[in-house]
Amino acid sequence: MAEKITEVQAKQIYQDLLDRICDAYFDNDIEAFKAALHVPHSYATEGEERQIQTYDQMREAFDCFRDYLTGVGVTHFIRTCTGAMQLGHDKIIGGHMTETLRDGTRLRQPYEVWATLQMIHGKWMVISSENAISDTSWQALAFRQGAEKVN
Repeated sequence: MAEKITEVQAKQIYQDLLDRICDAYFDNDIEAFKAALHVPHSYATEGEERQIQTYDQMREAFDCFRDYLTGVGVTHFIRTCTGAMQLGHDKIIGGHMTETLRDGTRLRQPYEVWATLQMIHGKWMVISSENAISDTSWQALAFRQGAEKVN
């Protein structure tokens, strides 16, 4: 069971997970990605909610999203925590802004994401996220294409 944490600590935990996920994409490190996101994993875009049920689905979603990042020339995938707080003894809810850049130039407007983290087997993991992007944006399509490959 997690102890009571402050808002500052919650933001740091949240940001650390964001940084590990970004690094995993650029390092092509599926194990680091798996260590940060729990399966089953729920994710939503504007109007659509989906779920990744298996690690095979997660691997495909990771690969597709990573391929899109490199394919469109993303050099910086920046996620910045805007707020987080503990909810109950084993959950943190928070939000962040996501930016995609190619050599300092934005490829699209930043968008908001809200996520829920849960303490699972002694470590914080993302269990769900809501992305303020359309279901037809390249980010949403890339992740979904991978996850749906193995359905």
